[in-house]
Amino acid sequence: MVELTLWFSSDGLTKPIRWTIVSLYLVCGMSVAGYAQDATTADSAQASAPKAEAFDVDQYDADDIKISDSNPDMVDGWLYKPDAIPLSQYRRKSQGPDSLIALSNATEIMGDGKSERSYYAAIYSGSTNGVYFQVAAKICDMMRRSYKRHRVHCVPLRSQGVGSNIQLMKEGRVQLAIVQSNNNWEAQAGVNPIPGARSVMSLHDEMGLLIVRQDSEIESIADLRGKRINIGPEGSASRELWLELLGQYDITLDDMETVYSVAQDYNRLGICEDYIDAFGLWIGHPASIIEDSLACDAKVIGMGGPLTQKLVSANHYFFDQVLPARTYDRQEQAINSYGFKASLMAYEVADPYVVYWVTRIIHENIEQLKTEFPTFRSVMADDMYEKGNFLPFHKGAACYWETDLHACDWQQFYNEPDSVSNAANTPYTYMQ
Repeated sequence: MVELTLWFSSDGLTKPIRWTIVSLYLVCGMSVAGYAQDATTADSAQASAPKAEAFDVDQYDADDIKISDSNPDMVDGWLYKPDAIPLSQYRRKSQGPDSLIALSNATEIMGDGKSERSYYAAIYSGSTNGVYFQVAAKICDMMRRSYKRHRVHCVPLRSQGVGSNIQLMKEGRVQLAIVQSNNNWEAQAGVNPIPGARSVMSLHDEMGLLIVRQDSEIESIADLRGKRINIGPEGSASRELWLELLGQYDITLDDMETVYSVAQDYNRLGICEDYIDAFGLWIGHPASIIEDSLACDAKVIGMGGPLTQKLVSANHYFFDQVLPARTYDRQEQAINSYGFKASLMAYEVADPYVVYWVTRIIHENIEQLKTEFPTFRSVMADDMYEKGNFLPFHKGAACYWETDLHACDWQQFYNEPDSVSNAANTPYTYMQ
């Protein structure tokens, strides 16, 4: 940073003007910015101003960004700069409704020389070896196979999980993300708001299961007293679910022999090396972490029961769920448990055309998805609309679900002829 003081004369008065030059050197180039202020007031203002905290560009909070008509990253009052989406897909030329079409003005040169408009979808999920990422990848694969119908490119994005997806959405970096139905409900109820979040659909069941050692004598939640368990690290979603469930059974952590607070990645090691008697997961099934743990003389136990039923009845985002027989090795009987739904959300200002087609392709092909990826087997087509969607629907999803007479009003902005097409100037509509 370099400060330069110049003397400026106007109307017979001479005033000092202080220029501050800030240079930011980046990996791929250099950016230079400058601003000016009256030097006679700068020192006093600086002395009274609070010291700014360090600014991490990868973890900024939308609350720190002032809404400004001149900020190109503001769309309809929302900060929106989604990861993995080309700039031309989301930066509008104006704030008017007719600028919707400017959201998706990227073009591709086809083999016959024609130019056609293309679109982009990015779904934040979880770790690359987790269920969420595999679900997002399978959705994107289905979008790829149906690409000629909608011309929407799709990519799954990895993250640290639900908490990370929510934070990224708050920062305006998410177009679509997978969370849980309890997150959807808490956002709607104002318990844990997610500004800009809108429902798209519910996906697979996230059923709670106990994985216990065969020699642990654990057959139900009530048998956990005096045992060794891992409930996950502080602040994790699994830990919160554990504490809620144990509280329902009037079990405290002091009632356990040992309570570990380590990442779920260590669960298999704990079972196989006899550090723990049990761990619990609320996850889509089948899951590889459970299959691997069962190889160490373990078994799966449901979390169902009268007290669990009371917990389900008291919380709209929980549902009774059943694990089909033979989902896992040596599991000959169906298992009763409870859980929630995986919930697909979209940011309010995300392109409705893109959200519409993601919704449509998943719903229309759910039976095919069930045959290709076991996690989808728990999905009922009607539940995708009817269960777990507590937040208002995104306008793209609302159009597909036909929630009201005006749900598809945005379509008119996509029904104009494609100005870049060499075809016979035919309208490019969402129904193609």
